[in-house]
Amino acid sequence: MLHGGISNNQKFQQAFINAIAKDALQFIGVFRKDTREIVFVNEQGAMLFGYKNAAGLIGKFAPELKKRNVDDTEIRKVNEILRTKGFFTEEAEYINRDGSTFWGLLQLDPFSEDGVEYLLAQVEKIDRAKDAEQKLSGEKLRFDVLMDCASIGVIIVNRNEEIVLVNPFALKMFGYENDELVSKKLEVLIPDKFHGKHIDYHSSFFANPENRPMGAGRDLFALKKDGTEFPVEISLGTYSIENEMFAIAFVSDITLRKKAQEDIIKLNKALEEKVKQRTDELAITIEKLENQVKETEEAEAEVRKSLDKEKQLNELKSRFVTMASHEFRTPLSTVLSSTYLLQKYTQTEDQQKREKHISRIISSVNLLTDILNDFLSVGKIEEGKIEPKYSYITISDCISALINEVATIRKKEQRIIYGHIGNDVIWFDPALLKHILMNLLSNAIKFSGEGSEIFVETTNRDSVFTLRVKDHGIGISKKDQEHLFERFYRATNVNNIQGTGLGLHIVLKYTELLNGHIHCISDLGKGTEFILTFKLAHENEKDIGH
Repeated sequence: MLHGGISNNQKFQQAFINAIAKDALQFIGVFRKDTREIVFVNEQGAMLFGYKNAAGLIGKFAPELKKRNVDDTEIRKVNEILRTKGFFTEEAEYINRDGSTFWGLLQLDPFSEDGVEYLLAQVEKIDRAKDAEQKLSGEKLRFDVLMDCASIGVIIVNRNEEIVLVNPFALKMFGYENDELVSKKLEVLIPDKFHGKHIDYHSSFFANPENRPMGAGRDLFALKKDGTEFPVEISLGTYSIENEMFAIAFVSDITLRKKAQEDIIKLNKALEEKVKQRTDELAITIEKLENQVKETEEAEAEVRKSLDKEKQLNELKSRFVTMASHEFRTPLSTVLSSTYLLQKYTQTEDQQKREKHISRIISSVNLLTDILNDFLSVGKIEEGKIEPKYSYITISDCISALINEVATIRKKEQRIIYGHIGNDVIWFDPALLKHILMNLLSNAIKFSGEGSEIFVETTNRDSVFTLRVKDHGIGISKKDQEHLFERFYRATNVNNIQGTGLGLHIVLKYTELLNGHIHCISDLGKGTEFILTFKLAHENEKDIGH
């Protein structure tokens, strides 16, 4: 009984309720429906709210236990739900006696005794469940942000090939709205001619799922809403939720890359046709020359000399076509991809990203410029268009300036150490000296590791000028040293490092033009030293070009 006298039967009921309430871990209480005054609470429930015993809660206004204010309007709504449903539940934040809060699940059940209406209240603490819910909500928010901000198409499908999720980038790529793709079959994004093969690939993938690129060795195409086909690259992955497996596809539109590759192929074809045309023209010229009577041995020698030069030119062009298709591809691809990405960074906060890609473009263009300069230098050398232009120079100043110039391409913590012995002023060509030293230093930097030392030494004694460049890099094998100064030749241990194989050939030719010779000392893994020796001329000597 909750009020008035207590009969034997009522005493039994009261004892039964007390027994249940005593061992219950959650709050169990009873309060009047009209006044919301607490008339009964179990001991565990009192402790849940920070009270030592139930007496501390008897007579209190039940809504005061909640963190938020409960007004008459809300009480009337609760009463209406109790009347229509017969019970009421809600999640609410409650206040402990010490002012701390916790989340609880409330259930109210009405009953009456001797004409008085009461509410049985049960409150179960659900802080852990609430934390888990908030954590899950946070994870979902991060996932949504990742999907929305990704600059690559993301499509998730189930085992039945039904699309369950598409990110905004993919929707824009394919020209759809979100509700036009979700729940649709993946085939709507695949050209009709590939449907049959795709079914087999899909079944095979789910039978043996693994993270991998899709269509290795094959060209892949996708289909836009307007029916346009376009080339794509796709990477596949899987994940499982509640024993259900999903496939996630990362899709990139490679239309621009394909076009660039096609342009390079066209360029190569045009160059090959030009070489063939020149070869045919040369063959006709040779045929005509062979039909002519050679009047003198001098005329015959001149013709053969011209023929040899033409053959060398054709060989140079042929090697250029072969090398260009390989060496130009990487920097051109870098320029293309960075230019494409620059279009995406339109906000002020993207400046750092823009600078990164601009730097990549500049580096790639400089690489292409160096390659073309090497070819131009070889061409001028072969045509005899380069002559030394001598002047008095201060050798230590020139060398130091050149060392400072290559500082930007040094690897991390690399050092270049320079020393000079003898008279500091010589009669020399500064431009050719710069080309020679820049080539040797570039190679030393390229083929030496981070933190290594590179030594440069110059000596002027007895009208002999000596230049030494020594590194502790990967070295050159004895077999490779036999062909080191040939055009286009590259050592077998540098195949994975970019280069044209022309640098040392140019160094040799310039050294010979300056009345000098070059010697290489090297062992694999122990570094390389180049020693260049020049017999110095004087300003008044007649054999010096100006």
